[in-house]
Amino acid sequence: MRKPLLTILLFTCLAAHAQPDKALEESGKLNDVHDIAVATACKALYTFKQTNDCILSERMARQSLEWFSRTANKEHISMAYYTLGFSLLAQSRFEEAIRYLQLSQDYSQQARDTAGVIKSLSLIGCAHRESGNYETAFQIIRRCLQMAEENNNPALAEEQYFELAALFMQIEDYDAAKKYFHDGFQLDQPKTFHPWNILVYAQLLSRQHLFDSARYYYNSFDSAALTPAMLRTYLVSKGEYYLLQERGREALPYFEKSLVYQLQSNDRNQIMRCLKDLSLACEKLNKDKEAARYARESLVIAEQFKARQYIRDNCQILYTLYDKTKRTDSAYAYYRRWQVMKDSVNNDQLKGKFASYNFEQQIALLNKEKQLNEVCLRETVATKKLLIGGIVALILIGFIFSRYVLLKRKNEAHLRQRAEKELELAALRSQMNPHFIFNCLNAINRFILGHETEAASDYLTKFSRLMRMIMNHSRHSVISLAEELEVLQLYLNMERLRFKDAFDYNIVLDDELDTTDIYIPPLLLQPFVENAIWHGLMHRPERGLLTVSIHAGDDMLTCIIQDNGVGRQKAGMLKSKSAQKHKSMGLQITAERLRLLAGAGTPGHYFDIEDLYDKDGNPAGTRVVLKINIHYPATEQSETIQKSQVI
Repeated sequence: MRKPLLTILLFTCLAAHAQPDKALEESGKLNDVHDIAVATACKALYTFKQTNDCILSERMARQSLEWFSRTANKEHISMAYYTLGFSLLAQSRFEEAIRYLQLSQDYSQQARDTAGVIKSLSLIGCAHRESGNYETAFQIIRRCLQMAEENNNPALAEEQYFELAALFMQIEDYDAAKKYFHDGFQLDQPKTFHPWNILVYAQLLSRQHLFDSARYYYNSFDSAALTPAMLRTYLVSKGEYYLLQERGREALPYFEKSLVYQLQSNDRNQIMRCLKDLSLACEKLNKDKEAARYARESLVIAEQFKARQYIRDNCQILYTLYDKTKRTDSAYAYYRRWQVMKDSVNNDQLKGKFASYNFEQQIALLNKEKQLNEVCLRETVATKKLLIGGIVALILIGFIFSRYVLLKRKNEAHLRQRAEKELELAALRSQMNPHFIFNCLNAINRFILGHETEAASDYLTKFSRLMRMIMNHSRHSVISLAEELEVLQLYLNMERLRFKDAFDYNIVLDDELDTTDIYIPPLLLQPFVENAIWHGLMHRPERGLLTVSIHAGDDMLTCIIQDNGVGRQKAGMLKSKSAQKHKSMGLQITAERLRLLAGAGTPGHYFDIEDLYDKDGNPAGTRVVLKINIHYPATEQSETIQKSQVI
């Protein structure tokens, strides 16, 4: 297939950052459809890189593809698809961008253009990163890095290190981000590199609160000499530098100027970012109306293009603003959306970090294998002089190597299973709170509507204290029995206040029981107590009694929750919707947590529920017996007592 001088001129113009209009004009004079198509693609890419006009670049790229459709010569069509995908990515149209970038990758593959394949695939990884699919993004960019290294292309490998650094900045793993930056820079003073990478590096330093170092790199820019693409990003990045230092008044002008440029380029990723930053700056300056308006505008764009991290951040801002102005219903609605989106984004961030961990382990293993191969080579040379000794040494090295690989694989499998188990337990713990929070807010609302101001205030105080304790405990896989009982007692006081002292309770402990030295999973007893109140005591016409007894013996903790309510049979006949919900959200989740904590190979029976009857055979309540193995952690390993076996 011919490669005319005009095509070479087009790429030369692009590489030299010169206007390709002359080449496009010449191709029109020659009336060569293929050259017109290539020239249009070059101009589209030039327009995007120099002016960041996403709309114009998209239109020109589509014109180029229209010209390519009129000729059988598809040489360089990958550039048109690449430019179209790039401009769509900037507009947050992620699915469309990925589709066209895959076509660019396919045509580059057909043309045996490895650099084109890597560039297209890398942008696909960026699209997944910007849409919040961090695990997929990491796998793709890692593949690009391996391809660049295998093809001995250090420039492309350097770009992939920077893309990995940007990815880990988004999932807030700043140490990993800095490592990948240094892998790309290969030195600690990166001022000789592309300004874009220096700017992102300064942003990383700001997020690590290394403000003096960040200021050093920001001051290396002459904002008056920056292109529009660099200027708009520099402005929002410098604004965030001030915002992270709680200097909202200085940050606000940078965000306002940046937004003007962002709107001109129609780069929706940066528009969402800039609007969110404007909202945060206005909030710090007590400009609540402006803050809410900016957050809502950013949220609309984020919802349109399913940018979950921006949906999460804007819902949190709006929840805080509405809560501040006492608009409880709106605050609660955004709070619920923030909780759901936060858990979703956090799970994806954990998956991304886990994928990175596996990759680093593979690299470490490959390095070990390389070292062992070098040892084997030296031993092979030695066998020329000492044949018998060399053979013995090689056998020994082979045995050690095999043993090492087996142990390494077993260890990796154990770590992977442990991480998956922690993820599943964290997901189950996160499901324990929403229905309880909803009930508490309803109770507060009823107090307010009933003009019970003092009761509402008392209940809200207890509720906020309980929420803080639950949030603190949810960060740990286990807590002390004393902390669990403190949460339980506060919860019982809230329920008594809520039901106007309709029941009494007792917590009975062995005299010799040291509750500070025994650890159990958080919120393990509360679902059983809640079940006793809602199933039994709330249906009892007289004042009820709930007793929680905890005994220790033979390294076993026995917890007995007993009530004198109406019993399970009558509660089932009442068919209370709330009771059904509490059963599904409380006992079922707790049983699943106990199953995970017990581990494989243990019986599937974790607690007993017994119906109680009086001497006349009438239902007299319910008793739950829960047994847990006792552990007495003596060091910081108490944080990982998930090894404890629950019976």
